[in-house]
Amino acid sequence: MARGAVYGAGAAACSTVTALVLPDRDARGELLEAVAFLGLVAGAVSLLTGLFFWACCSGEVLRWRDLFRTTGPSEVIAVLAPCLVRVGVLLLVPVPVAAVLGRFAG
Repeated sequence: MARGAVYGAGAAACSTVTALVLPDRDARGELLEAVAFLGLVAGAVSLLTGLFFWACCSGEVLRWRDLFRTTGPSEVIAVLAPCLVRVGVLLLVPVPVAAVLGRFAG
């Protein structure tokens, strides 16, 4: 989760820089609202799916390097669980930043 949060902080910085570069005030607000909404929806779905897969694996998670050595569907889910959790956190971290910037830009 920490790695996903660090990547998400980088994504928040990128969306902040992008919002400051756009010259049109309306375009800035719309971009930030879209980032906040899509990040919230996609991040929540990815995080909840990843946590569900993690619970189904009984805590046994595998790394991406183990993907080609899997022998069954349950092991593939054990590879996907941490990935989905990390992506979910990555998408959820920029949401508050984009929402706050959208208030000021709009």
